[in-house]
Amino acid sequence: MKAIQFIFGVHNHQPVGNFDFVFEEAYQKAYNPFLRILEGHPRIRMMYHTTGPLLDWLSEHHPDFLQRLQILAARKQIEIMTGGYYEPILAVLPDRDKQGQIRMMNEFIRKQFKTQPQGLWLAERVWEPHLPKSLAECEVKYVTVDDYHFLSSGMNLDELLGYYLTDEQGYSLGIYPISQKLRYLIPFAPVEDSLNFLRSAADFTNQNLLVMCDDGEKFGLWPGTYEWIYEKGWLQHFFELLETAMGEGWLSMTTCAEYYDANPPRGRVYLPCASYFEMSAWSLPPQSGAKFDEIIHRLEKEQKLDELKPYLKGGFWRNFIGKYEESNQMYRKALWISDLIDQIGNSDKITSKDQRKKLTSAQRALYRAQCNCAYWHGVFGGLYLPHLRHAIYANLLEAEELCNDLQHQDRGFTVLEKIDVNADGHEEILLRNGRVGLILTPDQGGSMVEFDFLPVRYNLLNTLHRQPEAYHQQVARAGEEIKEGASIHDQLRAKEEGLDKFLIYDRHLRGSSIDHFISAQESPETLYNGKYYELGDFVGKPYKVISTGGRSGKSVQLGRIGAVVDNQIEVRKTISLLSKADGIGLDYQINNMSDLPLTILFAPEFNFALLGGNAPDRYYHSPEKLDRAPLNSMGIVTGAKRFSMINEYDRFGIHFEFTTRTEVWRYAVETVSQSEGGFERVYQSSCVLPIFRLVVPPFGKTQIKFKIVLEMLN
Repeated sequence: MKAIQFIFGVHNHQPVGNFDFVFEEAYQKAYNPFLRILEGHPRIRMMYHTTGPLLDWLSEHHPDFLQRLQILAARKQIEIMTGGYYEPILAVLPDRDKQGQIRMMNEFIRKQFKTQPQGLWLAERVWEPHLPKSLAECEVKYVTVDDYHFLSSGMNLDELLGYYLTDEQGYSLGIYPISQKLRYLIPFAPVEDSLNFLRSAADFTNQNLLVMCDDGEKFGLWPGTYEWIYEKGWLQHFFELLETAMGEGWLSMTTCAEYYDANPPRGRVYLPCASYFEMSAWSLPPQSGAKFDEIIHRLEKEQKLDELKPYLKGGFWRNFIGKYEESNQMYRKALWISDLIDQIGNSDKITSKDQRKKLTSAQRALYRAQCNCAYWHGVFGGLYLPHLRHAIYANLLEAEELCNDLQHQDRGFTVLEKIDVNADGHEEILLRNGRVGLILTPDQGGSMVEFDFLPVRYNLLNTLHRQPEAYHQQVARAGEEIKEGASIHDQLRAKEEGLDKFLIYDRHLRGSSIDHFISAQESPETLYNGKYYELGDFVGKPYKVISTGGRSGKSVQLGRIGAVVDNQIEVRKTISLLSKADGIGLDYQINNMSDLPLTILFAPEFNFALLGGNAPDRYYHSPEKLDRAPLNSMGIVTGAKRFSMINEYDRFGIHFEFTTRTEVWRYAVETVSQSEGGFERVYQSSCVLPIFRLVVPPFGKTQIKFKIVLEMLN
């Protein structure tokens, strides 16, 4: 009789920083009902992977769930897979971190589930050829990746009916191909379609194998799937038909470990850099991504996609670091923290048990900050979700704070460094003490790209600029209907009407101390809509580092000579850490180097992200001028001596303090992105612009001073 072996698996994950109610909803709609049905079918064997953030949450909220998994593992019904504990993209981590994360997961599995993991779930199936050495050194025997990886190396689908070996520097690793066909059938097509496809691959050797491992969330959490899978019985029916097939003898269910031990590899293979096919489009720049999608849809209509897919390469995961500078900034900060931890660990500073414990805590915070979800964007919100990015920075700043404690006995220290943090070929300036940290980019308008308030572990500039995405052309024709049982890849849905009017794109990254020169005809509305005229050439242009340190050792002075309409002017700005409070001082000197008077508005831009555009506990305030205005509001305050942004939830305030009464403009930065639930509008940050109406005589100069004070609230 012809027969086929089948490996079925799920990967359950929630990112670091996700809301507790999302964890609970995923548990109630996907993880728990799936496990309950699996427990009722002891002949169904499968692979099972749960990531560290979810394991931590389950340990606290549903420890019985982990005990149930232990029982299934003990009776060999499930094989527990390892991975990077906090679900990082392993390929882009330093080797010490990727191995540290895997060993942390291995240890958890051994203690909790009483089993030694042999296989590894590779986050987002992001494969790069250097991985086998690091994985094999962590006792990993095999990984699962998509069949697209194999097709991209020149192989054919009919060759992908087992596992292969690859190697790096003499270290071997088994690789199982996951069937994309099965990923799309399960659980979105009628159960019989999956069984028919499995049967089509059967042969007389009984060694042919098909693998389907994919997100556990699509079994109940993805829109429209809970009713389809549980209330209408898709999963129950699927398991029943698998049991029937096993009884008939043409199908057997196995695990990666069992198949690996009983069957030889199909050969040796060397895979290119790849992830699953969908990411080939998501990781491309917008225009290329749109063109790639167009080609895919055309080939589907012409029924040529299967034939030509191996030759359609698209992009790969590292492209996201180039596509989104905000992702790059988080990634480079994590590398910097990793180096810092490594340097401290290899120095003579660690002399006590308490210091070693503190260093271990810093390392764990770094690992949490390496969780992949906030670093990229596809059909999931990812990078576009402010709370996920905030969690990355909160953990990076926790690690930084612990390193500060190990390096500096006195919290009054100040450190000023020049290093190329973001790997753009230009030096940035790091200015920090035990409470406030800045990263300044002289080459990009002398702006701030990071402004940290360490007591609350907050990067105040954790925002995202508005930029084109390949899917934006689809926003206007999206509907509101959820298709029952359909994959999120086949949904075209908007969470609110009229989202296309929010497709506004910025001319520059959203940082702070961005120096605009504009006319009196402009307004918050024109800036919000991107329809203003920039009359100077200072935004995003190189500034020269004039001096660092200053008398107090806590300041940086930057300058640029440029043009404002027909005038040649010089802008000098000094950014200082305050001595008697938390925050910064800004001192602008604007020199008119022309024989024409300079009459213009100077509007330095500041973007602050407090994670709640319309939350009642986060608001604007100005004495006698503005009371609890939402952070997503637009408007003008005149004659302000103090203009504040209050975050009661995290117990801090940001206060602009002016030496003279000043006009302040404000508007919200909102993006349109896609998630598994459809297209959505997301509040990213609030843009605040103090407005200074300059009248500078020929060859004259003017000076502007103000402070941004950070205050802890009771």
